[in-house]
Amino acid sequence: MITTVIPQSQKISKVDALWVLIQSQTKAVRKVLTERLLAEQSQTKAKAQQQMVKDSLTRAFDELHAGKVHRDARKLFAK
Repeated sequence: MITTVIPQSQKISKVDALWVLIQSQTKAVRKVLTERLLAEQSQTKAKAQQQMVKDSLTRAFDELHAGKVHRDARKLFAK
């Protein structure tokens, strides 16, 4: 008697596949990857902060030129 076994395809998420690849690397490679990820994250935060400062200053100067000067600077950030 011949029996046929249908192999079940096992789907793995992209994140899990990447994780397996990372885990199989040497400790030095994992350390460099971690440093790069952290550096990228801090650059992203810095860019977001710079954009927020730019937007705040642009708004303040626009209001100054429009004659909407606030004596209380806290009102500049009120929406």
